[in-house]
Amino acid sequence: MLWGCFSAKGPGRLIRVKERMNGAMYREILSDNLLPSARALQIKRGWVFQHDNDPKHTARATKEWLRKKHFKQVQLASVT
Repeated sequence: MLWGCFSAKGPGRLIRVKERMNGAMYREILSDNLLPSARALQIKRGWVFQHDNDPKHTARATKEWLRKKHFKQVQLASVT
């Protein structure tokens, strides 16, 4: 599995995930890679983070982590 990020300014980090990803691993990947990618791309304040409704993305601990880090997020509608 891969985790990656991108913006209008270009691609950020791309990480190979060798194990099954859970919420704790997802938060660790965000912590280690999301902000460094934004800095490397010289993205200024006001950027918005978007991910889908995967359970590890919507877990209470992940939502709390994102809130504490002051990430602006796009809220996606549930798809059935």
